[in-house]
Amino acid sequence: MVKVTKDIQDSLKSTKVAYLATSAKDGTPNVVPIGAFKFLDDETLLISDQFFKKTLQNLQENPKIALTWWGEKGGFQIKADVTLHTDDDIFREDVAWVKSIKETLEPKSAVVGKITAVYLVKSGPDAGKQIL
Repeated sequence: MVKVTKDIQDSLKSTKVAYLATSAKDGTPNVVPIGAFKFLDDETLLISDQFFKKTLQNLQENPKIALTWWGEKGGFQIKADVTLHTDDDIFREDVAWVKSIKETLEPKSAVVGKITAVYLVKSGPDAGKQIL
């Protein structure tokens, strides 16, 4: 797996909305804005699912994601292989974390992504360049 830098972690932490891309088994794409995400460590993302429908179906069929955002230090895109958690310690930790942010949210699953690549999102000659 790929280890992300502190700058990349800080960039995501300072972002309010990121965009999660998935695709169905047949390749049909889907992108949704998300607000409940964080790094568990320098190789792993946690995305909390409160509202996924097509996204959840896609993840069950094709457990790969791209997560992109634009922050103060530019933009990044992370690719990851994911596992879904609905009744284990990871899920319970996700519920506690999300409830600490907003009590009325009800997580349905915890999406854990092992990072496989990181790309730059910016204009110029390095646009789309893989950095990790």
